[in-house]
Amino acid sequence: MSRKAFLPRGLRGMLPLAATAMLAGCATTTGSGATRVYCGAAAPIRWSLSDTDETIRQAKAANAVGRRLCGWR
Repeated sequence: MSRKAFLPRGLRGMLPLAATAMLAGCATTTGSGATRVYCGAAAPIRWSLSDTDETIRQAKAANAVGRRLCGWR
């Protein structure tokens, strides 16, 4: 007695493709030079008292990335 597949035939062939596509999103860019390029072009962002709270928050977030990737102080 043969066992029927749970998924229709056309859909069964799509599963490996879908799994591959999902795992591709987990790929890293190690060695791509992106950090070197970013650190060569970016600089800490400064703000003034006249900037909005949102602008200051965004500048602090961008500076946190620079500290982590580029070693800014």
